[in-house]
Amino acid sequence: MSVERIPVLIVGAGYAGLSAATLLAWRGVPCLLVEKRATTSRLPKAHGINRRSMEVLRVVEGLEDALFAASRTGANDSTLIIAESVTSPPIETLVTKMSLDATRVSPSKICTAGQDRVEPVLLRFARNNGADIRFSTTLAGFSQREDGVEAILRDEASGQETTVLADYMIAADGAGGTIRDSGGVKMEGPGFLADTISVLFETDLSAILPSDGFTLYYLRNPAFSGAFVTCDEPNHGQINIEYDSSRDQEADFDEERCKELVRQSVGVPDLAVKILDIRPWRMAALIADRMSFGRVFLAGDCAHITPPVGGLGGQTAIQDAADLAWKLALVVKGQAAPALLDSYEIERKPVARIAIARAIANYIERLLPDRQDLRIREDEYGLLETAMGYRYRSDVIIADEDDDGALVEDPFRPSGAPGTRLAHVWLRRGEETVSSHDLIGRDFMLFVGPDGGDWMEAAQRVGLRSRTPLGVCRVGFDVHDPEGLFLPRLGVSPEGALLVRPDGYIAWRSKGRIPDPLSTLESSFARAKGEKVAKTLMRNETPLIGASA
Repeated sequence: MSVERIPVLIVGAGYAGLSAATLLAWRGVPCLLVEKRATTSRLPKAHGINRRSMEVLRVVEGLEDALFAASRTGANDSTLIIAESVTSPPIETLVTKMSLDATRVSPSKICTAGQDRVEPVLLRFARNNGADIRFSTTLAGFSQREDGVEAILRDEASGQETTVLADYMIAADGAGGTIRDSGGVKMEGPGFLADTISVLFETDLSAILPSDGFTLYYLRNPAFSGAFVTCDEPNHGQINIEYDSSRDQEADFDEERCKELVRQSVGVPDLAVKILDIRPWRMAALIADRMSFGRVFLAGDCAHITPPVGGLGGQTAIQDAADLAWKLALVVKGQAAPALLDSYEIERKPVARIAIARAIANYIERLLPDRQDLRIREDEYGLLETAMGYRYRSDVIIADEDDDGALVEDPFRPSGAPGTRLAHVWLRRGEETVSSHDLIGRDFMLFVGPDGGDWMEAAQRVGLRSRTPLGVCRVGFDVHDPEGLFLPRLGVSPEGALLVRPDGYIAWRSKGRIPDPLSTLESSFARAKGEKVAKTLMRNETPLIGASA
């Protein structure tokens, strides 16, 4: 049996696995992804990539444009409606194209491409950046050692087995994955919500839909609850219909019955329909009690199963992968302490929890208003706060002394507090207009006010001493802020500084000038990389928010 060595092994080629492979390879980390399926998804499944997910992917040159090119509809061109059927009067219009303008919040726009279009794009960029992707390859077994993971991979075509020694493994094998079981991980939460039949079909939609954009109808039909969604292929649509498994079985949904369900969903009794695929599935809401064990990290549906109402499941998968990618890259390259990886679960699990709560709330509000008992009120926040305003708290985030402990913030009112996402502001760099998010992505970045010369000197000295790259951007010199918005949105004075991680989250800030900028920056930078955490605690410095999580 042949033996291969690789820094990171990824199992599963869904959103989490392919995003991780793309972002790791882009960061120069060799990785191997294996997938038991023969190809990427041939079905649309999830639809749409939100702004935050586009932000974490757009760091890879050309990827954002490629994702938009894969979509039939333009950026932000979406309509979401609650109705009895597609052709009946709306009960409520949730989203229109005009309501999606959020240029104050993000440089990215919403991409409506379905999963069958997104996965091939991610696959192409992962391979182009050097990732090794193998389909029809199964994880036959694995064990953990002190220095890594030993995995047995089986080529399903030839039956040949290969031993892979990896420093770390990402389990992205989906809701039905088995890797988490090997680590004794338990799934917790509300559990089963509904049995659902998904039907992919072809029909002439040109005379039925009001526009060529992405359209999603939540159906409160007298006969059923469900949803209708357009696809990237012209005249293709998909319905997801809930059914009572005490009365109906999967086998009852034959082609003729599914045609009738499509006609009822659209509201055209004599509609000519061609059924392309019929697929039963179960809607559930679950979260893993742990998102890692040893050197194995759970990502995407393997770690949290989110009801597909509001599109948050695919987004948490992509963002899990982005969080793991930058942290693993630094650790693998010896630029950060392994303790940095401990922050993955501490930071990402609360995000998954509030995403599940928001998805359940969407489900109730849009489809089942009489089931208020299902809501998880204590974890429930608005959709924009959940999608883009979540906050991180861990040992590698150095909280302000006056930190309010909030789990989210309004993205339209950024605070600049450590643990929050960097505010998006349009800046000028030479003759070019760039977002503040265009200045981050690969390395840590220190933003310095125009009167922060002492921070500039400290950053130069810290950069020389550290094995980790540290970029520096001085407002008023390296970039200009024509509207004077950036520093106020960071909560920083012209004498202050702000340390931003590669993922765009703020690790530390000094609102103004302090007596010893060198030692402060040096210790804050070290802590943001997972170094000297225990020493900081012993000296009783800034409290470690979330350390007991």
